[in-house]
Amino acid sequence: MEQGGARVAARTPADKSRRDPRLDVLRGLALIMIFIDHVPENLYSFYTIRMFGFSDAAEAFVLISGISAGLAYSQRFSGAMMATAQAIWKRALTIYGAHVFSTIMALMITVPAVFAFGLMEFAEINGVDWVWRRPLASITGIFTLTYQVSYFNILPLYVVLFAAVPGLLWLGRKSIALMLSVSAVIWLVGRWSELKMPAYPGDWAWYFNPLCWLLLFAIGLAAGMAARRGGRLVPFSPLLYAAAVAFVIYAAWWRLSGHFAFPWPETLTPAVIADISKERLGLPRIAHILALAYIVAYLPGFRRFLEHPVFHPVNIMGRASLVTFVTGSLIAFTLQIVRTVYPTGLPEDTILLAIGLVAQYLAARYALERAGRLTTTAPAEPLREECGSPIDRLVAPPPEKLGR
Repeated sequence: MEQGGARVAARTPADKSRRDPRLDVLRGLALIMIFIDHVPENLYSFYTIRMFGFSDAAEAFVLISGISAGLAYSQRFSGAMMATAQAIWKRALTIYGAHVFSTIMALMITVPAVFAFGLMEFAEINGVDWVWRRPLASITGIFTLTYQVSYFNILPLYVVLFAAVPGLLWLGRKSIALMLSVSAVIWLVGRWSELKMPAYPGDWAWYFNPLCWLLLFAIGLAAGMAARRGGRLVPFSPLLYAAAVAFVIYAAWWRLSGHFAFPWPETLTPAVIADISKERLGLPRIAHILALAYIVAYLPGFRRFLEHPVFHPVNIMGRASLVTFVTGSLIAFTLQIVRTVYPTGLPEDTILLAIGLVAQYLAARYALERAGRLTTTAPAEPLREECGSPIDRLVAPPPEKLGR
C-alpha cells in the first residue's frame, strides 16, 4: 500500500497473506450505522455519518460493494468470462432470495402486531397495509421486486447492480474510462429523464433508483479492478487530499448548521446534476462519499489501526454482510414496532440496540463458521460461489487484498 505518495516498507510474507481489514471493517461499520438509522429517532441515530455530510452509510456500503466486486471478479472474468458471469448472476440470485425471505419475515412479524396493537398508521407509513388491501398483488410484487416495504428496499437495488456487473466488467476490460463514462451517461439519463423502476401494487417507484446508483457502484468496481491490476484508480496527490479534507469539513459544517438549504447557488450548477436527493443520488452525495474514501485510503496507519482486536467483531459482520444486513433489518423493524407500542428512552434504546448488534454478530459468525471462513487472518481464498448450503451462499466472496 502507498501512503503519502510513497511506498511503505515491504511486508513480510505472513503479513502479505492476511486480508486487508479496511473493506471488511468499514463495511461492518456501515452495516452498524444502517441498523441504527433504521430505528428512527433513537439518540444514537443522530451521531451516524448521515448527520455529518451529504452522504450516509448506504453510499458507503454501495461503494465498498463495488470495490469488493472488482477485487473478487475482475481477474477471473478476464480468463473465464461466461463462468464468472454465471457466478456473479448466482450471487444476484442469492441476494434476490435474501430480499424475498426478509420481506416475508418482516410482514409475518408486522401484520399480527398491527392488528394486535392497532398500528394502522405505522402500517400505512411503511407500506405494510397493501398486504390486506391487495393481498394477491402484494404477493406478486414481492417476487417481482415491485412491492417494497420501507427499510427493505435496498436489496432490490443490489440485485440490479450485481446483474449488471458482467456488462460493466466487459466494458472495463476494454477501458475503465469507458465503463465509467457509460455509467455516468446512464446516471445523467436517469436524472434528466426521471426514469424510475415501477412499484406494484402501489403507485410509487423504487426508493433507490438503480439507474442513478449504478455510477457509484461502477466507481467502486473500477477502484477494485485497478487494485487487482496492481495500481490505483486515483493516485495520491497532496492537493487532491487537501481538497477532499476541505470538502468533508464543508459538508459537516453545512449539515450541522441546520439550514439544509442548497449548499451553493443553484444558478452555478443545473439542479439535474447537483441536488442532494438520496433516491436519485445527487452529485454532492457522490462527491462526499468519494472524498471520505480518498481520505481513508491514504490515511497513514489506518490499516494497522483496523487490525486491532477491538474491530474483529465488526470485521466478522462486514465479511458476512448479507447475513448481517438481513438480520439487522428484521431486528430494526421489530424495534420500530416495540418503540411505537412502548415509547423508550436512552437506557432502553441502548439495551435494545446492543442486543440487536450482538444478534447480528452471532448470525455473521455462524455464517462464516458454516462457510469455513471465520479466521480473520486467513489468506485470501478462491471464490466460493460453488458452496452447497444456503448459509454458505449468503457469505460474500472474499475481497482479497485491497492494495500492494
